[in-house]
Amino acid sequence: MSLKSEEYWTQHMVSNEIWLNKVDSLDHFHWRNQQYPGYIDLMPVNCGNDLVVMDYGCGPGNDLVGYIEFSKTTKLIGADVSKTALKKAKERVSLHSHNVEFVHLREDDNVINLPDGTIDLVHSSGVLHHVKNLGFALNEIKRVMKPGAKLQVMIYNYNSLWLHLYTAYIHQIEKGLYSTETVLDAFSHLTDGPNCPISHCYRPQEFLRLVCSYGFHGKFRGSSISLTELNILSKRFIAIKNRKLDAEHRNFLSKLTFNEYGHPLYKGNVAGINACFEFTKPIT
Repeated sequence: MSLKSEEYWTQHMVSNEIWLNKVDSLDHFHWRNQQYPGYIDLMPVNCGNDLVVMDYGCGPGNDLVGYIEFSKTTKLIGADVSKTALKKAKERVSLHSHNVEFVHLREDDNVINLPDGTIDLVHSSGVLHHVKNLGFALNEIKRVMKPGAKLQVMIYNYNSLWLHLYTAYIHQIEKGLYSTETVLDAFSHLTDGPNCPISHCYRPQEFLRLVCSYGFHGKFRGSSISLTELNILSKRFIAIKNRKLDAEHRNFLSKLTFNEYGHPLYKGNVAGINACFEFTKPIT
């Protein structure tokens, strides 16, 4: 039987380590961001000055540390479905001598135990592609946001090497893993563990339209890539030569160009797993 999200994320907390002190915690923050070149520019944590900020899906507190160290927030809130992750985050932020309010999210209806219109900025990194009901989550997030408040989001990117090369070729063809499943089902096994209960990916414009349908205004900021994806680039041409690889994936890999950093681009955007967005709750 598959685990519910709360149980799963309690057992599989992202980058769950023992941090000995503030320096160790901050070094981990920088190390984690280095695994995804370009990510921190698209999902900044130095933008919370004089704002009430909520990290939606804070896990063990990595981005909370970022806001503590690089912003001067009026109030900082960490919200997560896992009570164990919240406990770990509370221990971690205590190393930084900072008070953070923690809120437990209810998995089935995504209720946020906060009043209406109290948040200036919602930060949600790598979370909304895991929620049970995205509509419930977006409505609750919108409810607690002030008119004009911002929501910055990172979700998994369909237009990525992670899907078209790492999943479709290296795992489904070269390794023969999940070969009888769809590429989306295989992808879901290859992100946050093979038994992760929910793990979706979206084309950027698809996700943009979806979130805006819930009353937000928004834009696609761009995407960033993982070191895992950069490390497998050498297999690109081998994959294109393989007729077993579906034409969609071969065409994607054939159309890649490269920027000055050597990062692959698809239609002008970095072909990496992290798709980043900014949304606004309208004032009227």
